[in-house]
Amino acid sequence: MLDFSAFSSEVTPETVKAELMSRLTAAGLDIDTREGSYTDLIYSEAAYQIYKAWQQFQVLLAAAVPGPDSGPFLDLFAGQYGMERTLASTAHVTLTFNGHDGAVIPAGTVCLTASGLRFTTDLAASISGGTAVVPATAEAAGEVYNVAPGSVVRFLVTLPGVDGVTNAGPGEGGADAESDASFYERIYTRLSKPVASGNVYYYEQLARQTPGVGQAKTIPLWDGPGTVKVVLASADKQPVDELIVTQAQQILDEGRVIGADVTAVSAQALEISVTAACTLDGGVRADAVETQLSGLLEEMFEAMDFGTGDPVRFNQVALRLLSCDGVVDYGDLRLNGQAANVAKTAEQVPVLGTVTITTG
Repeated sequence: MLDFSAFSSEVTPETVKAELMSRLTAAGLDIDTREGSYTDLIYSEAAYQIYKAWQQFQVLLAAAVPGPDSGPFLDLFAGQYGMERTLASTAHVTLTFNGHDGAVIPAGTVCLTASGLRFTTDLAASISGGTAVVPATAEAAGEVYNVAPGSVVRFLVTLPGVDGVTNAGPGEGGADAESDASFYERIYTRLSKPVASGNVYYYEQLARQTPGVGQAKTIPLWDGPGTVKVVLASADKQPVDELIVTQAQQILDEGRVIGADVTAVSAQALEISVTAACTLDGGVRADAVETQLSGLLEEMFEAMDFGTGDPVRFNQVALRLLSCDGVVDYGDLRLNGQAANVAKTAEQVPVLGTVTITTG
């Protein structure tokens, strides 16, 4: 039998053929193996067929034992347990038009952000008292449409009598399709944490069927007998918006055990601001350290276990500061003004605030 583990990183027709030929040489057989010889031609075809079989084996392996990179095979595997990947969802926003009284905003009016994201009005409206407030829906699904207040700034086509448009509140409800990594983690959780009717795992897995919910934590008896709180966060462990909370609440209400009072809430953001005085290598700017440290801290926060109440540890922040390019030493490191861990509850998620590096 061929030892595929001997191949470096990838099985190809060439590596298979080389393995076959090496066995002929090792056997000491006096056979012509020059390029174009009968043996060379036969072994080239055999190597190609073995390569194709190996490729099929890889496909079967991905289907039988899926991992985070198994793509559509994850969906097939999850289907055995009645699980489906959460689909992308569309964001909604409330638009405020201003202009002359009586001016009409037709249903289907397209408005845009400065970057070109489009929202379409759901209803027709006319301006009264100088303004008209109209609900609108993003033209496509995705988290990118959860725009900040004031992001919608123009029309696709000029409207007579309408001077401008904006959104006073953020876009809400937009979510990307569940990633392979997130779906795999949810499947693994389902298999490793058995669900029983009404147990903590049951409500967590139920909530994670909501588009935009990547993390969930069940808190039993939070407000007395029969009460259950389910704390929600996104896949990257950030708070979710009210529209997603509402959608999760509907799913939980439909699946709750009789007699249970289930409440869905978003995780609360715990802002973490960092200041430090650093000694830097010559040529390294403080703003470059701020940028690098910000990225490292965001990765650190995302890697923290959700729903545990573990603090944001001072030493972990210090370790990442020292790993930044050009940082020789630091002093007066503070998290939210204190040289200590930052406590948080099981319902809070750390969110990066400002990062300020001084030199001297």
